[in-house]
Amino acid sequence: MMRNERDRFFVIVGLVILAVSSIAGYFGYRYSSNAPVPLTTYGNPVGGSFRLINGADGSVMDTDFRGRWMMIYFGDTHCPDTVCGATVKAMADGVEALGRDRAHLVVPIFISLDPMRDTTEVLRTYALRFGTHVTVMTGSPKMLQAVAKEYHAPYVRHDGENGEYSMEPATQIVIMSPTGRYAGSLPSTATAADVTARMTDLMNAPGKH
Repeated sequence: MMRNERDRFFVIVGLVILAVSSIAGYFGYRYSSNAPVPLTTYGNPVGGSFRLINGADGSVMDTDFRGRWMMIYFGDTHCPDTVCGATVKAMADGVEALGRDRAHLVVPIFISLDPMRDTTEVLRTYALRFGTHVTVMTGSPKMLQAVAKEYHAPYVRHDGENGEYSMEPATQIVIMSPTGRYAGSLPSTATAADVTARMTDLMNAPGKH
């Protein structure tokens, strides 16, 4: 095979591989977007399983947090700081106030309902504002809708002018025990002192884990 013919052959092969990959990726995306989301409540009145993406582009499941308390709040980074930002800060500061021996046993989790704008890079930057305690997550729209339903959070988009929109944040922080059981909630307006007091009570209660 002459050199020019060989070069042409490799170019054609490369184009074919690229086309096949693009088609496979497209149909893979369409399938994942329309496929059912297998979640379970574990019998909880509020809360349950999830598979989301964290701020480091890694897949995260609820079972990854077994052995620790989860405090879960839904919102997005475009939500006003006086609303979502205040809630996330209260969770972070409240957990830090538990002290070194207990703070690592509680994970404040912020789940963004706006994956179109809240990329993993955006979420990482957002999380840095609140110290090292907060874990940030998002996911596909179908998964987020299913998880929000489990945790009794709204999944409502409010359209504005010029293509702008906002996502309605949750009105409560859901608390899950180290065994994955629903342990109660706090209003999203809770202060850091409220968070510390509530988590202290739960962690001190015998047989409630």
